[in-house]
Amino acid sequence: MKKLIYFVLLGSVLLLMSACESDGNFNVINRTSYPIYTSVEGGNIVTVPAGENHVFEVETGKQSFLTGEVSKRVPVYLVGETFSLHDKDLNEYVDNTIVTIKAGKTTNAYLAPNRASIKIVNNREERISRVQISQVSPTTNIIVGTIEDIPAGASHWKRVKYATLQDNFIYRLEIWLDGVEYPVNLDAPAVLGKDEQWLVNVDPPENR
Repeated sequence: MKKLIYFVLLGSVLLLMSACESDGNFNVINRTSYPIYTSVEGGNIVTVPAGENHVFEVETGKQSFLTGEVSKRVPVYLVGETFSLHDKDLNEYVDNTIVTIKAGKTTNAYLAPNRASIKIVNNREERISRVQISQVSPTTNIIVGTIEDIPAGASHWKRVKYATLQDNFIYRLEIWLDGVEYPVNLDAPAVLGKDEQWLVNVDPPENR
């Protein structure tokens, strides 16, 4: 009888030891209208299309009743064409953060839009050497950013502040091309709201 109890107890211990959790998941859920670009632990950057998600499997080590909760802090790179991480402590936008992943659990990141953006597509043979972005209203005209060096056939986007009813403005561009004396000047055709992108195709003169 004692031997039977011993084997039952031994079996129970082995069952508990085998009932362990291994690895965790980080689920990036894109709720914006434009792509999200992300990587975990310095790995390859993954593009998450609008309205879709991507799950990263993170090695956390095994968790059992003997180990207690097992978790791992991992560096995450996370940018979107109309989304930015916001560091509340620094009160600024950042591209990197630290996420705690628990063994056997899925950590979800729901990414809702909080920016607008401007995307420049260079369809000309010349390189775009510089794009100057200005924010224009009836009372202000301030430079808020630049984009440097867009080769022929390439594109580049930049996140910008979106306008509201209380803070209304448009964006103006000065686009400088190699070998061209004067810049191309463009005003946004409309106010840019949250989760909106101004797509600018810089075409050869005959296509404009």
